[in-house]
Amino acid sequence: MELFSDLHQLSNLTSLYIRDCENMESFSDLELSKLTRLRIEGCESIESFPNLHLPNLTELEIEGCKNMKAFGDLQLPNLISWSTTDCENLESFPDLQLSNLTMLKVVKIRECPMIDASFPRGLWPPNLWFLVTGGLKKPISEWGYQNFPASLVDLRLFHEPNVRNFSQLSPLLPSSLTTLLIFGFDNLESLSTGLQHLTSLQHLSISMCPKVNDLPETLLPSLLSLRIWRCPKLKERCEGRGSHYWPHISHIPCIEI
Repeated sequence: MELFSDLHQLSNLTSLYIRDCENMESFSDLELSKLTRLRIEGCESIESFPNLHLPNLTELEIEGCKNMKAFGDLQLPNLISWSTTDCENLESFPDLQLSNLTMLKVVKIRECPMIDASFPRGLWPPNLWFLVTGGLKKPISEWGYQNFPASLVDLRLFHEPNVRNFSQLSPLLPSSLTTLLIFGFDNLESLSTGLQHLTSLQHLSISMCPKVNDLPETLLPSLLSLRIWRCPKLKERCEGRGSHYWPHISHIPCIEI
């Protein structure tokens, strides 16, 4: 099913949200010069993404397009935020274009388990400051050094079963980080090593890590917030005045356990 062949006539359209069009297999190339936001969600029959020549687009979101395999040609010079999530058959991500997107600051790519294992390969937007990722074909534990720009300050990592000690990820983490979120690392046991170089870190969140039982003590004095959620072993060592870590974390202005 083709989507709205007359869509191009909406020359003043600035925001387009397409949701749950389950039988839509494709849609025409979009050339809407004033469009600034495009969100496509739950269109499970789409197999390929159209060419996008959208000079004013700042926000692109694709979610739950479970049969989408590839992107078309993308010319999005003013893109600021790009989110691709829960596209379980997506085979390729156009990361070769990322380094040319100088306005792009926010990238979210997660739960896309079929993306070619060559991604990521250290090609990132030069002004990237916020990255959310995980659940890809190449485990985070195999990423290694990624040549992140110094502008990256907020990194959120999801669903990594192969990391037991955070020293395995130390080469991945840039010293520029002020915020680090770790979610769903099922076998992570220790945070005591691998984070020492994050001397600018102010916000640390650890969630759904049932085996983790320690914290990076050298970083605790500078933290402004600490969140621990569904980490039973760590919770026991942090909660309450008599706990092991309380003397090290009681000064933190915002604590959630």
